[in-house]
Amino acid sequence: MLKRLTWEEGIDLLADWPGWARPDQACDDIAPRSWRCWLVLGGRGAGKTRTGAEWVRARALGQDWAGTAAGRIALIADTLDEARQVMVEGVSGLLAVHDRWRPVFESSRRLLTWPNGAVAQLFSAEDPDSLRGPQFDAA
Repeated sequence: MLKRLTWEEGIDLLADWPGWARPDQACDDIAPRSWRCWLVLGGRGAGKTRTGAEWVRARALGQDWAGTAAGRIALIADTLDEARQVMVEGVSGLLAVHDRWRPVFESSRRLLTWPNGAVAQLFSAEDPDSLRGPQFDAA
């Protein structure tokens, strides 16, 4: 069956996170449109970063399983360095989970921009006041 897939179909199959995720990593089992906060709690190597990156990717690209499409997303970490090294550029970060429709990362602006116009902005818990003002569809 896999041999009959086109290249694009194979890429789409590999990128189908709900199909590959463990049940505790897929938010579609808990009716994503009915919740406002989702806590992913686990130890080292449990898949927290990958789960978050896949959810952000799905929200930015408007995939049904993640809820409504998000035009503006806030990415918040303890430090800006952690946000960049783990959430964006890490092995399981946002840049790594994209096959097509990969966002462009502008580190000087702390901004990821997807081809469809969705943007994600990096913030640090060290400067909580930096979140004042901007409006976001997801965080």
